[in-house]
Amino acid sequence: MDVVSGEDRASSSDDGGSASPSEPVGEHGGTAVREPVGFRRLGCVANAGWFNMRKAGNVLQGTLEGMYDCKDDLRPEKKSSFFQIKLMQPCEVRMGTGEEARLVEAKEGDYVNLNYGQHTNLLEPFIPLIARGAEFGVWGKVLGEKIKLPGGRARHDFELFAKPIKAPFSDDDEPTFLDGST
Repeated sequence: MDVVSGEDRASSSDDGGSASPSEPVGEHGGTAVREPVGFRRLGCVANAGWFNMRKAGNVLQGTLEGMYDCKDDLRPEKKSSFFQIKLMQPCEVRMGTGEEARLVEAKEGDYVNLNYGQHTNLLEPFIPLIARGAEFGVWGKVLGEKIKLPGGRARHDFELFAKPIKAPFSDDDEPTFLDGST
């Protein structure tokens, strides 16, 4: 895998979301756009890299944006789940798959995928709260090499933490429509 520095990629706007919705901000030649101020992205960013769980010391810090499903390349009859995090600081990510994959530095404001697994599944209960307006900060660090488990299995040596940033709407705070329905 090749490691590509941030200077080798197109730069993105750093204006905190006030950019035009059509202004590209995704890295790696992607098509993601910065959400307009006051709006929240619906759906996942298709060109997001995958957090590199193999690099000891790699830190993931950002806000939890959602949980999504995709086809599982290793088991075509199943689906895999993953989370997307909007970065608050750079981290190393993997772009592409297999021999074609390369390691790049994702920058603050980029979206990063994080596989659903033994440590990350604890983020799932936050997803319905996010749909109700809550925000959660996420911080994780790869501590070292994979830990060997009985039966020839292994797991990543990864610690993950979350903190509430904004509470969800209460039933009384739910947005109402002009006809009075909610």
